[in-house]
Amino acid sequence: MSGVLIAFTAVILVALFAQVSIEDPGYVLISRVPHEIEISLALFFLIILFLCLIVYFVVRIIVRVVHAPRDIKRWRWRKNSHLAQQATMDGYAHLIQGSWKDAERTLTRRISYSNTPLLDCLGAAYAAQQQGNTEARDYYLGHAHILDPNHAEAVELTRARLLEQSGNRSGAREVLEQLQQRGKTSGAAQAMLISLLRLQQDWRVLEKILPQLKRSSLLPPKELEEAWHDVQCHKLSEDIDNDGRHANSVWASLSRRDRKKIPVIVAYCNRLITTGNDIDAERILRKNISHSWNDELIRLYGLVRTDTPGEQISIVEGWTKNRENNATLLTCLARLYLYAGNRNKARSLLVEAASHGGGRESYMELGLLLEAAGEDDKALQCYRRGLQALKDPIISTEHLSGGLLPLVSDQSSSNSSIRSLDDQTD
Repeated sequence: MSGVLIAFTAVILVALFAQVSIEDPGYVLISRVPHEIEISLALFFLIILFLCLIVYFVVRIIVRVVHAPRDIKRWRWRKNSHLAQQATMDGYAHLIQGSWKDAERTLTRRISYSNTPLLDCLGAAYAAQQQGNTEARDYYLGHAHILDPNHAEAVELTRARLLEQSGNRSGAREVLEQLQQRGKTSGAAQAMLISLLRLQQDWRVLEKILPQLKRSSLLPPKELEEAWHDVQCHKLSEDIDNDGRHANSVWASLSRRDRKKIPVIVAYCNRLITTGNDIDAERILRKNISHSWNDELIRLYGLVRTDTPGEQISIVEGWTKNRENNATLLTCLARLYLYAGNRNKARSLLVEAASHGGGRESYMELGLLLEAAGEDDKALQCYRRGLQALKDPIISTEHLSGGLLPLVSDQSSSNSSIRSLDDQTD
């Protein structure tokens, strides 16, 4: 728009100048003895304008020649930057496709011109590790630290992740602990450190750093709470005495809220059962099952051995009124009947539990029962199906042979499987 306005103004000025020149052309006299030059005023102005244009273009050419090296350098930099940007996109495309060698070569080809050298180095480090070249991986990580020192934490976090992926959990943990000590840590680094400590089962260190992580408020409270419960479960399960005093001490130190968590209850009751404190385990399990139904607690209740199994059976039968088809509950009741000496009832309940998807435990218990009764072939079938159920909880009858307990999905077939077992065991 401005160019049109300037051109329009110039046309008007030229027209006015031409009009004035026609009415009063005037003249310019240039005299130098013995010569004189007389020209019209309009022609004089045109010559002056032409000379000014010549001077302008000559000066521009001289300036461009002087600045040519700088301009060429800028042009080459812009071109290389564009190519580097394209190389970054192509390199990450190779990463996504799994072409590790091409990705490494593409990402490092123009890294000195890249606007994102950190991304290029980290991507190249990952590609190098996927090829098993740990030396190149470490070089790229170090180069990333040099090129972009402001993001040193991101580089170290990537280093830790790559070390963990390569199986070097100790090295990854060392990197994360150094970040923790320097106070340069993020929520991602803290979450990874917690994950590594849980994998290494270093509960004492985890318990030590959890208060500090909680104060930093970088992780969700739920994640910290789960880690805390893992620590307490380990302490409750520690086999350091024969009477369960240590577990009782840990349990007493827990808050009322923590004592309602299912993993904590399971760990404590497991320890009570192991140390022979079945009465306390029965009381805690019964109380918590009444308040919050949980299959894992039901499973544990079937393992409790008190002097009054009849009372336990009555309690569990009361629970079955509203949950007749609960396989875990039926297995629990079968174990209690077996402990009370009623093998026939236990067998019937285990068959029913298996027909309702009881899985590995129902088959294994039934196998033990049949083996004790001298029915080794049928016991072997149950063991085989229990192992298969552990490998693949959803099993089709096509994959299993034998008529002891056909595994089926519909209710009518389940009833027929019960009848099949009853016919064979009578």
